[in-house]
Amino acid sequence: MAKTSHGSWHRDLWVWPEAQGVRWWTAQHCGTLPLTTPWASDRQPSTPALRDRGQHLSLGAVLAKPLAARLTDLLDSGDCLRLHLSLDLPIPWLDCPFEWLTLDGQSLFGRLFVERHSPALFDPCLPLIPEREIAVLNLLASNEPIQPADALANGSVRIYDGLAAVEQWLAETDLSQVGVLVVVAHGTERDGERPFRLPDGRPWSLPLTYGLPPLVILVACGNDAGNLLFDGQRLLSAGATSVLAPLGRPCPAAAGEFLATFAQAWRTGRRLDAILTDAQRPASAARGARLLRVLGRGDLRTSDLPELTEFSDTALVAAVRCGEDAALTVLIDRLTLRTLQQDFKLDQTERRLRDWLEIGRGDETGERWLGERLDSVSETLWPLSRAWIVPLEMQLAEAHDHHRLPRLEATCSKLGYGELQMPPTFHHYWSKLYYRSGRYALALHEVAQGLSRLGVDKPCEQGAGLLGQLLALLIDMDLPAPAAVLHQWLDEALARRTDVDVAWERHKLRDRAARIALRQGQIERAVTLYRLKRTESARFKGNGYRELAWLLYIESWRDPHGAAIPLAHEVESWLDGIEVLNPEPGNADALYLLRAYAAWAWCSQQSAAIERLERFIPMLEARLFSGDAGPPGFVFAYLHLCRRDGMPGTQPPPWDAIATVLEEQRYFLELAAFTALLGERGMAIRLLDRVVAQRVWHRPFAFPKWLEDAGLLDWEALVAERVRVERQALGGESVSPETLLVSGLLPL
Repeated sequence: MAKTSHGSWHRDLWVWPEAQGVRWWTAQHCGTLPLTTPWASDRQPSTPALRDRGQHLSLGAVLAKPLAARLTDLLDSGDCLRLHLSLDLPIPWLDCPFEWLTLDGQSLFGRLFVERHSPALFDPCLPLIPEREIAVLNLLASNEPIQPADALANGSVRIYDGLAAVEQWLAETDLSQVGVLVVVAHGTERDGERPFRLPDGRPWSLPLTYGLPPLVILVACGNDAGNLLFDGQRLLSAGATSVLAPLGRPCPAAAGEFLATFAQAWRTGRRLDAILTDAQRPASAARGARLLRVLGRGDLRTSDLPELTEFSDTALVAAVRCGEDAALTVLIDRLTLRTLQQDFKLDQTERRLRDWLEIGRGDETGERWLGERLDSVSETLWPLSRAWIVPLEMQLAEAHDHHRLPRLEATCSKLGYGELQMPPTFHHYWSKLYYRSGRYALALHEVAQGLSRLGVDKPCEQGAGLLGQLLALLIDMDLPAPAAVLHQWLDEALARRTDVDVAWERHKLRDRAARIALRQGQIERAVTLYRLKRTESARFKGNGYRELAWLLYIESWRDPHGAAIPLAHEVESWLDGIEVLNPEPGNADALYLLRAYAAWAWCSQQSAAIERLERFIPMLEARLFSGDAGPPGFVFAYLHLCRRDGMPGTQPPPWDAIATVLEEQRYFLELAAFTALLGERGMAIRLLDRVVAQRVWHRPFAFPKWLEDAGLLDWEALVAERVRVERQALGGESVSPETLLVSGLLPL
């Protein structure tokens, strides 16, 4: 929860209206209560009865059961609970005197602070400059025997006695520059009239023509219907941040005692809520501080130095960019609360965080930076913040740093969404986690769940991420026919979009389209798509190296002595300019360039290419055993094919070791292709059996009906047809590169 050195405020309960009742929210959990009133009965106790008998009325007896249970649970966990009641709640919620009730026979004063008419959308509140004036407008007659203003220490406030002095000061003062304004007067105690009574009997109210300070305190007698609270709402609407006003009739001596306590604590920087809570704790405050209510915000205080929780959004973002992890924690938690207050879904928060930090999709540098920062702060976040941050972490780790994936997978089972439920789109992130480790059946199950939970209206728009993930799975599982159908659907859906992300999404989709073409044996189409993608990579802050790697890889298989040569020379120029290569965590472009160059070395039988690769063998061997073994494992597979063909060069790590690592990381199809090329037919057939097992879930995948046109509902027939192609291509006595290229089974 919010942490501050100004009082023990570690627990907040926010309540705001929703269509089905009210939403309650804490940093740990949230839910809804199907209630229009907090009371257990339509016959609620009267205000005098509650005030006079409150010490004998248990919240469990008078409040609605689900609300009483929620409050009891929070109040039993220690510290003071701060209850924020949104200004747009129904009147019974705002009027309910929660703090006058008891729990287990004990008063709630000092254990529960209630903030009524709280802003509907949380916004940070900067502390006031300590030098801002505390002004007291004393409208009591000079002969009154008890003057509450007299209790204030000399010099700590400015007191204006009498109507003439008050009106002159008001006329000369911009009240918005004052810190605190205290009005001390008798009350009219009448609804519909001005709330204060002057010594000559005339009614009076604080005028609004001079502006208002952040905090207004009304010290007067009000009626049991809350006429002073109604006036407080008038002041809030006119610009005051907070109003402190009584419900009922405080005695003058108790009022003076509170004012003295307030002025002293306020000058030391204590928050309004902490000051009032402490003042309400003793039973002697029954006719003083315990009658006071805060309307608006309770977090007002004075200080020259704001805490991070008080920073504006702009200042907070600037601190995050300067590398302050604590600022990122506050920023994310703030975004979580606001997202729910605006009835947005948790999966919309990522977009808002990216906007704040100006990290677009495809900004690899920004995403790596954000992934590192989230890794540092994740454990410090509110549980409800982690419910959407961990999926984002997973997405970034899958793209840029696989070392973080095991920790994130262990975290998944601990995430709680309560009544919010996990957004359907989050299944995309869990699927990526399983996809990265080759657990395709689990990954498919997650995607199917997410797609089934989407509405049938515009599923390609609402579930673009899920469908894109399904597309990637189908490509890697060697099921190109349904992948081609899904690609067309997604491409058409993107053509209907005009948002800022659509160009990047189309750019990414082009990569998947090229790999579908490779699976279908459409080599020219794949090359053309990668050429187009490389041309536009600079638009997305890319260097085109990934596309260069794919172009060289494909042409090495198709035309190693022709179209591949200029591409290989490009890669050679890049390699020759590198003294030490230490790629970023994750599958960096450098690893794909080395993979493509190794493929060319074998396909073209270029001994000089092997020599260029040899100096990278120690780095590649280290990467083989830490992180994704795919790219370095492929390099070594091509080097072993070179040695089988009698080409010279340094001995790479043993093939059995490489094959073991690749199989452990579930590269079954790719390893089957390499073993078939190496003449290990028995092992290739065994690996194809494992490929089949990757596609099987212990029950049918629950794909939604609208995917029938993609052929996914007849899963068994779809898989059987592709198994036939795979066994025909890889299970024979002799397997050639041409066979793999045409069948779409070259290692991807």
